[in-house]
Amino acid sequence: MAIVKVTIMQKWLSLMALLLLLFLYSCNLWTLPANKDYLSTKSPDKTSMRVVKHVMGETMVPTHPQRVAVLVPALLEPTFALGIKPIAASKDAVDDLQQLVGKLKGIEDIGFESPNLEKLLRIKPDLILGLSSHQDIYSLLSHIAPTVLGTFDSNAPWKGFLTFTADALGKTDLAQQLMTNYYARLAQLRASMNQRTVVSVVELRSDGLFLPEKASFEGEVFRDAGIKRPPNQLLSFETSIRLRLGGRYAFLPISEELLHEVDGDILFLVKDWSAASPNLKSIQQHLLTSPLWHKLKVVQRSKVYEVGSYWRGMGPISANLIIDDLVRYLTKPIKST
Repeated sequence: MAIVKVTIMQKWLSLMALLLLLFLYSCNLWTLPANKDYLSTKSPDKTSMRVVKHVMGETMVPTHPQRVAVLVPALLEPTFALGIKPIAASKDAVDDLQQLVGKLKGIEDIGFESPNLEKLLRIKPDLILGLSSHQDIYSLLSHIAPTVLGTFDSNAPWKGFLTFTADALGKTDLAQQLMTNYYARLAQLRASMNQRTVVSVVELRSDGLFLPEKASFEGEVFRDAGIKRPPNQLLSFETSIRLRLGGRYAFLPISEELLHEVDGDILFLVKDWSAASPNLKSIQQHLLTSPLWHKLKVVQRSKVYEVGSYWRGMGPISANLIIDDLVRYLTKPIKST
C-alpha cells in the first residue's frame, strides 16, 4: 500500500512540476536572454560550457554532454555514431537503431512528433537535440535543458544531420574521421566496380513497393559512389514529388504495371524492418510470382539482391552497411547479355 502511495505521489509531483513550468512560461517569468543561456538552479560553469549557433540563435551547451535527449529519429543514429547513447528518444527510432547496433537499454521513450515534456523534466537531460519543427515549443524545451535545433538539407540530408549533431555534441573531429573513412571506402569501391553497371533500387514495405528518389538516403550514397541508376531514379528532392508514373507520384507505391521502371543490370530489393509481418510476406510473395516481375531482365539474369532496411537509414553506420552490400555485389563481374 505504501508503495502505491509513493508511486502516485511521484506522478503527482511530476505533473505539478510540468504545470508549473507551463505556467511560468505563459507568464514570461523565466527569461532566456538571446538564447545564450538556460535556466538552472545554479549558474553554469563557463569553463564547462560553449556556445552553439543554430536556427534559434545561440545557446550555451555543456562542453561534454552526458545526458542527451533526441527528439527526432534522423538525429539518433548520428548521435550514437558519435559515441553518445542518448537517455531519451522515440521508441520506434530506438527499435530501428537496435537493428544496426544490437540491444539498447536505458533509453526513455519520449514520443516522436510531440515529445513528452513531463518525461523530459523527470529524466533531466543536459542537452536536447531537435529540428526546426520544434520551434513552437523551443522556449519550453530550453527551460528544461539547453536545446539546439537543426534544419533539413534536401541536397545532403544525412550528412547535414551528422554535421549538426557533431557541432552540438562537440564531436566535429570524430565526425570528420567518419566521413573521411566513408569517402575512402567509396573510392575503393569505384576502383573495383564496373562503372557502366546500371543499379536500380526498390523498397518493399508493408504498404507496397516504393521507388526511392535521388535525394533518398541510398540515393545519396549511390551519388557519392558514382553509381549509375535508371533515369527515373535520378530526380532531385523537389522534382521527385512532381514526377508521375502512370498518374502516380514517385514516392507512392508502384503498381505492377510500372515494374518495368525498376529494371537494371542489378536490382536491390530493400525490405522493411517488419520483415516478419504477414502483410509484407504476402506483398513479397505476390511480387515474386507476378508475370511482369519475371519479364524484368534483371530478374531473368538472377541479379536481384535482398538487403535490409538500413538502406533507409540516416547516418554513417547505415551508410557503411550499404557500402558493404555494394562491395559484395558490385565488384563481381557482370556477364554481358
